[in-house]
Amino acid sequence: MAMLACSCAQGGDIWAEFWWVDREYRWVFFDDDQTSETYAEQVTHCPGCGRPLERKNMKTVSSFVR
Repeated sequence: MAMLACSCAQGGDIWAEFWWVDREYRWVFFDDDQTSETYAEQVTHCPGCGRPLERKNMKTVSSFVR
């Protein structure tokens, strides 16, 4: 697990997990901003700017989650 943030800095924190999906590993993202409408839900786009979430475009906030 990792705590990430979109490079736009408009959205809150996103936690990411590396899951086995459809015979391959993929990053799966969850909204970790308690004030967001999508808090704790799986998200595919940044809640702040709407850009698709891709690991290579995100900043690492922490490599360990609670």
